Amino acid sequence: MKTLLRVEKFNAGYTLKHTIVHAVRDVSFELKEREFLGIAGESGCGKSTLAFGLTRMLLPPGKVFSGKVEFDGKDLLNMNDEELRKIRWKDFSIVFQASMNVLNPVMKVKDQILDAITYHTSDYNGRLEKRARDLLALVNVSEKYLNAYPHQLSGGMKQRVVIAMALALNPKMIIMDEPTTALDVVVQKKILQEIDELRKKFGFSIIFITHDLSLLVEISDTIAIMYAGSIVEKAPSNVLYRHSLHPYTYGLMNSFPPLVGKKKRLHGIAGRPPDLSHEIKGCPFYERCPKRIKGVCDRVKPELVEIEPNHTVACHLYDEAGEKDGYRANRDEE
Repeated sequence: MKTLLRVEKFNAGYTLKHTIVHAVRDVSFELKEREFLGIAGESGCGKSTLAFGLTRMLLPPGKVFSGKVEFDGKDLLNMNDEELRKIRWKDFSIVFQASMNVLNPVMKVKDQILDAITYHTSDYNGRLEKRARDLLALVNVSEKYLNAYPHQLSGGMKQRVVIAMALALNPKMIIMDEPTTALDVVVQKKILQEIDELRKKFGFSIIFITHDLSLLVEISDTIAIMYAGSIVEKAPSNVLYRHSLHPYTYGLMNSFPPLVGKKKRLHGIAGRPPDLSHEIKGCPFYERCPKRIKGVCDRVKPELVEIEPNHTVACHLYDEAGEKDGYRANRDEE
């Protein structure tokens, strides 16, 4: 399957007066056509900065420091503003965090949808209202709400309207940055299922960013786990669910209850993430990791290595440094 998005050694963050915050650190991944990629991690791990940086929407003091972002054969980071405007929303779009607040409170739903279309293309001239009705039908909202104002819609309906706007020009990729966070769990699940059905119907790719890993396990094709600005594990969702390797991923997987099977005691992850404005020596998860290897994890940064096909992890428990420095012996003693 063709690679739609390729990200290599991507670094981004925020430049303040006397501080540089490295919010995204050496992130590399690929997104295939029609793929549903979930990116999960706790708040502050750099997920939203990654989304805004990839799409050139990271405003000052945000800044892309280095890296390469290739979308459908185009180098996004080296495009000028006019070139980028021509493909943004038409070839890729983004659903923002707290997107229910994106809607203009004094504009009708129809006007906001049409504004998003006409700003980026003239392809729908003469049939704009039909396109608006079709878009609402796609996201299961009655066309009678075209003349409604945002305050007249429920939270779930506003979310669907924003998704409809992202679909307006049939993009090849949609990035969704925690779009269902403000909704109850039943509505979250329903909207996520509807998004996946639309993806399968129209063939676009999705990057879905969330802190709620349980939302992604059933629907995503692939899941990447972010911690302290870096991807620490990436695998097909069913593999990650049954056989997570990184201690941080294991902690996330065991922080929500199973729907079936025996009851078990849930455990949180002790400690707190590192300060991203400081240099991080060794593994960023070292201070919180129950399986850390002293003298290795606190000194050497682990690199992403492929343990099995399509399953990569950045952890010294699985690389040569950990084996060489005694982890194998410690594991045998257990």
